[in-house]
Parts: sequence; structure tokens; C-alpha cells
Amino acid sequence: MPTFSSRLSFSLFGCLFLLVGCSVSKLQNKGSVQPVDFYTKVPFTYVKGLVGLDVEIEGEKRLFLFDTGADVSVIQRDTTQGRTGNYGGASKQKMELGNEIVPSMRIGEVSFLETYAVNGNLRGLQEPIPNFGGLIGQPIIRKANWLIDYPNQTVEISNKDLYDESFVSFEVVREGGYTPYTFLEMEGERYKVIIDLGSTSMINLPENSKFAKAVRANIELEDNTRNRYTLGGLQEITEKVGTIPEIKLGSFSLEDVTVSINETSQPRIGMKFFQDFAIYIDNANGGVYRLKRLQ
Repeated sequence: MPTFSSRLSFSLFGCLFLLVGCSVSKLQNKGSVQPVDFYTKVPFTYVKGLVGLDVEIEGEKRLFLFDTGADVSVIQRDTTQGRTGNYGGASKQKMELGNEIVPSMRIGEVSFLETYAVNGNLRGLQEPIPNFGGLIGQPIIRKANWLIDYPNQTVEISNKDLYDESFVSFEVVREGGYTPYTFLEMEGERYKVIIDLGSTSMINLPENSKFAKAVRANIELEDNTRNRYTLGGLQEITEKVGTIPEIKLGSFSLEDVTVSINETSQPRIGMKFFQDFAIYIDNANGGVYRLKRLQ
């Protein structure tokens, strides 16, 4: 019997990418950080399980969502500014957005200057999020080290090392710019997934992927219908959902992990996958990801 969930979840702009134009890596490299040596620690707000940070932009503070899956940052504007282009996201939909160089985006005591972003009216996302400003994407993320303590709701940002020996690294590869991928192990087989901290899912899989087929063969799934925000607005989607008894990420083993199978662009793990951890994005040392279990 199908079930209905009215909860709103986000796939956001996971793997948001420019469909026409120049190199993503070149755009991500634009800009700088002030001060030269920097550190700040700030609280974050839970937004449907995602990390929401206060960002000072254009003289006011607005709430931005932290999204490793977004190849570019996104500024919420009622109308597009600058040259427009077509962009694709996790749902395979497309949207016309403007582009700009943002003079300053300040988080705590750290200012990200002259970084690249796209802009537009993200209808369906700004309404449920008070004072919504947009998405923090790779043009900002890759310029610092980030220590996200999910259980204690804090984020540390620095150009210095923030980890100690209690953190354990896991395998990460990068394709198509700076988007991070890793590998999950289930029943002795490894499956490639994007690390998409702009997704509320624990594990979300495309219907015809190898990983989804293995899940179907190993666990019982139920039908679910829900609303999802992704590129282009709200969608009502039908999916299969279930619980994987055990999944491995590097040396870590997680039990009773929720999986959803629906129409999405790539296999991904979202922010809730790391809900019991502090996750450290070590961009100073080649973009290594490190974890420490807290719960």
C-alpha cells in the first residue's frame, strides 16, 4: 500500500552545473579570502536537516544552505542579473539563471571576496526558509577547511588544520570540477556516490543504477509519495524507500541506514548520512574528507 508523506525535502542543486560556457574549475578559482590567516567558529541552523549559515551579503545577514554538491554558489534574487545561462541539477531539470561576481560573503570573521555565483528566483525554496539567501557552493567551500559538528550544530572555518588524530580519512575522488565522490560498501560490493551535503537524504539512488538494483535485491522496499524541492521548484515524487541493515564508508560501519530510490541524476549521500559525526573537509591538504563519530 503506497504511503504519503507531506514533508518537504531537498535535493537542491546537487551537481549543479553550467550547460553552456566556460570551465567550472576556472569559475571556482575566482576570488580570495580575508584575512589571509583566518579562523572562525559559528553556530548553524538546522534547515530540514541541512546546514544553514548566516552570511553577511550586501550589508545584511541572510540564511544560506551549505551544499558540497553545488559546483557554483547561488544567490536568491527576485530577478536574474548578469548574463544568463542554462543550468542542470539533481532532478535532471533545467533552469535559466544569471551570473555575477559577489563582492563579499562574510561568515563569522571570514570574508570570501569576489567569488563567482549564479542568481535567480528559487521559488518553492525561499518560501519555507525565512530570510533565505541562497546556497554556499564550491567557489566558497574549496577556499577553506570546514569542520562541521553536526550533533552540536557548529561549523569551524580556517586556512589552518582543524583536525586531530581522532579523525579518520575516507576515500574521495573528484570529477567534473570539484564535486566530491566516495564509495559505500554493501554486502561486500562497492558503489560510487556523490557527497552531496545539500541533500536531506541519507542515501538517494537513481532508479536504474547498479546500486539501486542491488538494494532492490537485498532489502524490502515500500512505496512513498512526497514533495521534494530541486532545480525548478517543488515536485511531487513517488519513490521506493527502505532500510539497509549495514553500510560501510571506509573504516566506518553504519547500521539501519535509510535509502530512497527515485528519479535523480546520480547516487548520493546527503547530510543526514553524517548526523552522528563531525565531518572535516580538508581543502588545505588536497580536499581530503575526515570523520569522527560523536554519537
